[in-house]
Amino acid sequence: PDRFIEAFRWMLLTRILEDKLASLYRGGLITGGVYIGRGQEAVSVACGMFLQKGDIFAPLIRDQAGRAAFGEPLIDVARTYLGSRQGPMRGRDGNIHRGRPLDGQLAMISHLGAMISVTVGALMAKRSKGEKNFVGLTTIGEGGMQTGATHEGLNIAAVEQVPLVVVATNNHFAYSTPNEREFACQDLVDRAKGYGFEGYSID
Repeated sequence: PDRFIEAFRWMLLTRILEDKLASLYRGGLITGGVYIGRGQEAVSVACGMFLQKGDIFAPLIRDQAGRAAFGEPLIDVARTYLGSRQGPMRGRDGNIHRGRPLDGQLAMISHLGAMISVTVGALMAKRSKGEKNFVGLTTIGEGGMQTGATHEGLNIAAVEQVPLVVVATNNHFAYSTPNEREFACQDLVDRAKGYGFEGYSID
């Protein structure tokens, strides 16, 4: 029960924070974009909560709940969105491209599959340093699963046998493209076997 309460706390805190960020954006106080994770807080927070110190987390634009649960201070979120030099990116990058690499949270470079390769690279670097007992996790939407970067990243992860977890959310539409125009397999989890991964489908 304590873990459920903790998860709900992060979900609620994220919803309140993102509602406020959206309000600031509508009021013209935030430059750039604000991408909220409304409706995706539960899967995101689960990703962040079950990672441990020493793990790698590569969150995407709708993963604020996971970022918070993994240890990102909310003051850093506010500072980055408001372009403050006191934020982790010192006001030099877009408001969603923030990270805490020294704490294992990678700064996002793209939501279209590129973070899979970056996560794999970070895992290979940790292994080459002789580190043990770690995993890397990144998230992606089903639209991003159709890109070349995704396939290359998943392939090298399987070949190198790095401890990678990919959480793919099927939104049923990538922008305006429905599932039947995105992939031909019955379920995206069917691809896991082709790469040599274990795969699980969760409703």
